[in-house]
Amino acid sequence: MTKGEKIKMKEKLRLIQQAIRNNQGFTFVELLIVITILAILSTLAISRFGGALDSTKIKAAKAKIALFETNLERYYIMFDQYPTTEEGLQKLAEAEVIKNTKDALIDPWGNPYNYRYPGIFSKGPEIWSFGADGKEGGEGVNADINNWE
Repeated sequence: MTKGEKIKMKEKLRLIQQAIRNNQGFTFVELLIVITILAILSTLAISRFGGALDSTKIKAAKAKIALFETNLERYYIMFDQYPTTEEGLQKLAEAEVIKNTKDALIDPWGNPYNYRYPGIFSKGPEIWSFGADGKEGGEGVNADINNWE
């Protein structure tokens, strides 16, 4: 290596070291841009996950209502009658047709399932959940879920 090449190499090395020392990190504007992008991405992820959770709760409520129907048929076979409206679904737990756990009669939104026999809209027992809002009627996740429609 010649003397001129050594000087050029030393100069390049000095410039690189100076650039490294002068780098103070990200600017405030760069940090704001990154934080904004992360906030947008997390909002999108949460909104997509929320929709999937609502759909899962609706499916769980429908499955639970179908399971109540099966257990009501078991109760009917055992006792030759359905529980009355006053006795409600709790009668299935009392007769040990279903396990009596604290959430056995609770829908995915934390509200009790509703029961009526004799039914108004069908000949058999009627079971329903008022959905996420816990009120009669509604659309989407707030729609009532029942066994007669």
